[in-house]
This record gives sequence, C-alpha cells and structure tokens, in this order.
Amino acid sequence: MKKMVVFLLLIVVGSMLFAGGGQEEFAQEEDDNKIVIWTNLTADAQAVVLRKQFAEVAEEMGVDFEMVTISFGDMYTKLATAVEAGNVPDIMHTNFSGAAYLYSQDMLAPMDDVIDDLGRDDFIASYLHVLNADGKTWGLPDWALHTSVWYRKDLFKKYGIDIPTNWDEFKAAAEKLMIDNDGDGKTDIYGFPVPLNATHVAAQTFYEFLYSAGVTTVDPKTGEYTFGSQKEKAREVLDYMMELYHDVSPKSSIEWSWSEYRNALVEGTVAMTLDMGAVILMSQTNNPEMLENLGCFDLPGPDGNKAASFGSGYAFVGSNSGDAEQIALKKEFLTRLYTKERAAERALSRPMFAFPSLYSAVDTYRQDPKVALFGEQIDTITDAFENNNWYWYGMENGLSQLSAQIESTTFFGETLQSVALGMENSEDAIEYIDQMLQEQISLLD
Repeated sequence: MKKMVVFLLLIVVGSMLFAGGGQEEFAQEEDDNKIVIWTNLTADAQAVVLRKQFAEVAEEMGVDFEMVTISFGDMYTKLATAVEAGNVPDIMHTNFSGAAYLYSQDMLAPMDDVIDDLGRDDFIASYLHVLNADGKTWGLPDWALHTSVWYRKDLFKKYGIDIPTNWDEFKAAAEKLMIDNDGDGKTDIYGFPVPLNATHVAAQTFYEFLYSAGVTTVDPKTGEYTFGSQKEKAREVLDYMMELYHDVSPKSSIEWSWSEYRNALVEGTVAMTLDMGAVILMSQTNNPEMLENLGCFDLPGPDGNKAASFGSGYAFVGSNSGDAEQIALKKEFLTRLYTKERAAERALSRPMFAFPSLYSAVDTYRQDPKVALFGEQIDTITDAFENNNWYWYGMENGLSQLSAQIESTTFFGETLQSVALGMENSEDAIEYIDQMLQEQISLLD
C-alpha cells in the first residue's frame, strides 16, 4: 500500500518546474543496435538540439536511435508500462527528481567510470553530489539552475542602496524600494514579492530562505532527517518571510506563480525577486528596455554567512538493462555527448541561465553572443555554483525520492498561505510541516 501511495503521488508531478509541451507516441522494439532515449524536455528549442546531437552521435557510432519526448505527467505511468513489458529506455534525460525515482526503482547503471574517463575534475563538484547515492554517481549531470535575487540596478543606484550582505540589510533595502512614483499615497513599486502559489512556488521560496539559514530536510553528510531538530530556526525563517510579505510584498503575491513574479520585475512593479534567470528571457520578449537595468546577487545569509542555495537541473542516466556489451554501448553514447561544444549547446537551448556541468563547457557557454551580454550575472551565478552549496529539496545528501514527494504535494504552500492570512501561527505551521515531512519519509520506508 505504501508503494502504491508513493506511485500515485509521483504521477501528479506533471506540473513540475521543468515540464511542458506535447509528446510523441511511445513505441519501442527490441533491437540491440538501437539506443532508445526518453527526454522530459518537450519544448521545441531544446528537443531540436537533443535530436540533432543524438543523430550525430548515432552516426559516429554506427547505431540507430529513437528519441521519445515524454512530459512529466506521463513519465511514471510510461515507465511502469515499460518495466512490466521489459522495455525500459536505454537512456533518460530527466531532472534530478526523475533520476532519484529511477534510482529508487533499481533501474540505473552507475556512471563513475564514464565520469572518470571524461575527467572528474572537469565536472562541477556540486553537480555530481546531487546524483550521488551509496558511494556511487548514478547519472551524468547536464546543466543546472541556481536561485538568485534579480534586481533593478537603476533603482539601487538612484536610492543609494548597496548589495545587501545579511537579512537585516536585505529587508532595509526592500523597504527603501517601496516607491510611490506619483505621490498619491499608493505604492507603485514594491520592494520584494513573496510568491506563495501552493503548487511548487511557495516551497521553492521557503526553501531558498531555509537553505540560506542552514535549515535542511536531511543532513548533507549523513542523510539523516534534520528538519525536526531545526524547528526553532525554521520558525525564525518563516517569521522573517512573513515580515517581508506584510511589509514589502504585494498582497496578491500569495497566489503568484512563476509568470507573475517574473513579469512584475520586468514590467517594473517590483524592485527585486527570487528567480533562476528566466526574467531575462521574459524581459527580452516583453520589455527589452528593462534588460540593461537587471542584475543579480546571491541572497545573503541571515548574519551574512549563507549556508546554501536552492537549485536544480537535468541529467542523463543509463538503464542497467541488457548485458555488459549493451551497457557499454549506452555509456559510449553518453560519453560522446559530453564534448564541451555539445554540453554548452544543450545548456544554451534552455532559457537563461542554465549552466553546463563541465568547466570546459562553461568557457564555451560564456562565449556565446547572447550570454556574453550578461558577464556580470554569469560571474555571480558561476561563483555560487562553484564555491557554495546548493540543494534541491530533500536531496541535500544526494539522490532521494523525497524530492518527488515534496513536489507532488501542496502542504508547504497551503500552510504558508495560512500563516500569511493570519489563520495560523508560525510555530504551529512548522510543527505541521515537520509532521508532513515525516509522513512522506515513512511512505518511502
């Protein structure tokens, strides 16, 4: 029964952060000389690049390939059918939560030999960490996204605001950026929105602040559950977020999702927002004049010492089906995908800023004309990836199916909204979140 509950929860992850677009019909035939690849990237720009690269590698190796684009909403049911039929895909291109699910089903081959052949030192270490479990690395990280504070450089300059170095300074900056442009007594520009849409967004907002303050779901070193022992600190984080919501955020942000808070920055109704870089693409499309005003910095820690950030990304994983020769064929295919040019091309097919996992590819990535325009922002995010910790919720210690459990429920968002509306106090909210997290963990036992 517990396994069935887990499976049903996972099915509803169809609206995950990286999902979208249509899909191709699934059809797979037995062929030892054909590589079957599933990808959850269904956006045309990304799918075109993947198909081109797969075709190039297949021609180099003298093999056939079949690429199937499958949205997250269909991935788990398709996988269940494939497992039952004995036709699991040879390779999957999925996000870290998807990789964790596949690992939990004992479907993956470890990739440490491929990583070592490519050069382990060329991989950004934090990218490898998230795919680690039981002392092995169960996939090849492709690219990752990092949460930063995107802000109006022109307003910071106009009002004499320095980049905040702790939470007190951050709130003071947001308060100074509560602007009434026309003197009618109403706020025209808010300092910082606290988006709390119950599906994914509230949890993402909360986890960026939790990680900044050093609060984790599990211990990054041992994997033991830690949130329950950090409830007091988590309550302080929630209280701070609620101060921001009531003092410097539009009240409508209680229902805001990605498009609303990004558009608010691009259209000029907020001065700062948390984002993974998609505000740049939105600005290019909706308000190009805003582009030169946008910069980013890392959300500081409460006392200036930031423990970690919230981020995620994509990886290639290979199934452990078939004999040694077939597994070797899959690994050769994946190895050939990891030239610096191909790794950079895949990252560039994603709306900015998706950072490739190879240092050598980052250099190529930086040279692209559309990226070169944002050298300052690239430096900020690259430094965070290379020199700081970042986690996807529940995966602080590496691959964990808990991440999908958190994504597939809305208890974070509903609880945070309840506190924002004054219907629940922060202490009770944290107790409830602790209880729900422990329930999710029990489902995985």
